[in-house]
Amino acid sequence: MEQITELQDTLSRLGYVKLNPMQEGAVKAGLLEPGNFVVSAPTASGKTLLAILRVLDNFKRKNGKAVYIVPLRALASEKHREFSQILSQFGISVGVSTGDLDDEGDRLAAFDLIIATSEKMDSLTRHKAPWLKQVSLVVADETHLLNDAGRGATLEVVLTKFLQNGAQVLSLSATIPNAGELAGWMGAKLFESEWRPTQLVKMVASAGKLYSEDGAVEMDEKKPVHDLVRRAMAVNAGKGQSLVFVSTRRSAEALARELITATGPALSPEDKAQCELLAQKALKALPNPTGQCELLSQCLRSGVAFHHAGIEGRQREIIERGFKETRCIKCIVATTTLAMGIDYPASWVIVRDVKRFDGNFSDFVPALEVAQMLGRAGRPRYDKQGVGVICCGPSDLRKVRDKYILGPLENIFSKLSAEPALRTHALALVATNHCNSFEELFTFFGHTFFAKQFGDSAQLNSRVERVGMELMKYDFMREKGGKLIATPVGKRVSELYIDPLTAKAFIDYIDKPVAGPFPLLLEVAGALELRPLPRVGRAEEQALWEELYAQIDDNAVSRWEFDEDALGKYKQAKIANAWINEAGEDAIFTQFDLPPGILHSRVRLLEWLTYSLAELAYIKNASSVRLEARNMQRRLKHGVKEELLDLVRVRGIGRVRARRLFIAGITNREELRAAGKEKLAKVIGAKVAERVIAGEGG
Repeated sequence: MEQITELQDTLSRLGYVKLNPMQEGAVKAGLLEPGNFVVSAPTASGKTLLAILRVLDNFKRKNGKAVYIVPLRALASEKHREFSQILSQFGISVGVSTGDLDDEGDRLAAFDLIIATSEKMDSLTRHKAPWLKQVSLVVADETHLLNDAGRGATLEVVLTKFLQNGAQVLSLSATIPNAGELAGWMGAKLFESEWRPTQLVKMVASAGKLYSEDGAVEMDEKKPVHDLVRRAMAVNAGKGQSLVFVSTRRSAEALARELITATGPALSPEDKAQCELLAQKALKALPNPTGQCELLSQCLRSGVAFHHAGIEGRQREIIERGFKETRCIKCIVATTTLAMGIDYPASWVIVRDVKRFDGNFSDFVPALEVAQMLGRAGRPRYDKQGVGVICCGPSDLRKVRDKYILGPLENIFSKLSAEPALRTHALALVATNHCNSFEELFTFFGHTFFAKQFGDSAQLNSRVERVGMELMKYDFMREKGGKLIATPVGKRVSELYIDPLTAKAFIDYIDKPVAGPFPLLLEVAGALELRPLPRVGRAEEQALWEELYAQIDDNAVSRWEFDEDALGKYKQAKIANAWINEAGEDAIFTQFDLPPGILHSRVRLLEWLTYSLAELAYIKNASSVRLEARNMQRRLKHGVKEELLDLVRVRGIGRVRARRLFIAGITNREELRAAGKEKLAKVIGAKVAERVIAGEGG
């Protein structure tokens, strides 16, 4: 009785009258009891509140530190904002860590709840952050992403480490058939639910008809998505919203532009005013608006937006605010690959593209992914039901019905068996002294989800031994008297969070460097972390080969001729070279067909990899390579030629203003201090000059 009263008081303070049926079932099943717990329930069913209740319980019972693991940086920032506001009233401080992978995370010791991506949490364990020993609860959001080829292995290793260290794990997963297998691996209680806050109605749109359980109705055959978006807007007295998922960035932008005619005329005067403000903010989000910025602004003005990996962070926030807060944005067109990064419930969800091109051929998207997308249909506070529509051609109608409407979801499977993942994590385990022998490595991997699922320890041990021998061949670790020891280089490779194969290539370069900035860029551009490489069209192949031959030494020709990725690497280096030589952003976007978000994320990664190369050069005592790499790192950070590096160290001076100052004869910080406010104002404007003078030297 006391526990029920206490729970009711907590809910009241959190702004809830009562638990919904799914949440009530989870609490009755033992959510707040000691031990590990797995919740498998539909998207938007209220799993986040369960996490909050468990964090509060952990804080009260143990005064323990908790960790909340999410798949994406954007989600980490979103959860940080949400939890900071909610949990402060209970005296719980919330920290977030998503950035520098070479950060030891000491500042996080002060927080009661730390939110991080699985990659960042893995990095913190590699740096052996002392506060990790105080973690008594781990909340793993979207645990079904153990099935993800890109990040699943890292999440699995992180959870295995915490489980071995005795932390309790709360796993939040989408509905999956083999949730029992997941719970069995964690030694956890399992709670499964199909409850949703709004009923989900699934339909299929094909050849001018909209099919549902009740039959078929006629719809616009030529512009089916326009028709569906209009139907969505008609929901809830004209206040409905929709999400449309497509397969590519270009499709997202093109369709959003087309949908202006569907959304714009239906906006209320109030919505139009709100959309105009968003349009202006989107245009000003970057110092130099690009063609993509202008298109986004144009779309927002009519109540529609596009959302993909190439959208700049500030613009994402603008889109989110317009869709979730003011609700003047009536439709967002997003890529299917970004579906998990969008926490936007909508009245209707429309999956236009159920096939995805993997570089060789198109194949149907897994049913679990489509279920995740459709699960966002229905806004609990506004809609009586959510509608999910899958679009397809008439030849695919039966397949789509069988797979996505009538068929079961797929089981999730461990992705840890891939040798790149084993190689990276085996080195980390040895480098942190978590495992000091092959037997200990076998034991650790024997406790993973992979081992639980497949039970073939001999095959797994063979793979672990093979990557271990490979790491010893690279001299990243050595075996002495049956004990495995990471070499100083191996330890640093693990801390830097780069693939050992990337590190081996960097060390080969350090041992035999090629003078000049571009050869260094070319080396870094080939790192595995930068995959996928930029697309190279047939029409540009010949010109790129000729340019590449002109850049490389005669002795290196054979190396590049037999490299099937040579042109992609070279094009990547060209993009970086244009950036550090101050090419305009819009010119880079146009020349290389890159959106702002992709350019900036690639530059950040190149900066990180160049830093890593410099750190390895330091360990190898190659001072000249280290100096050149650190110089390149700073140029990548600011996008400038070497002559501007001193000026861009001043707060408020970016690549454009630094070049203006240089042209005006102000070439360094000393000359900047001596210039005076009046001269600076003529070059960079009075307001900026004031800020620069106030913050000079920062």
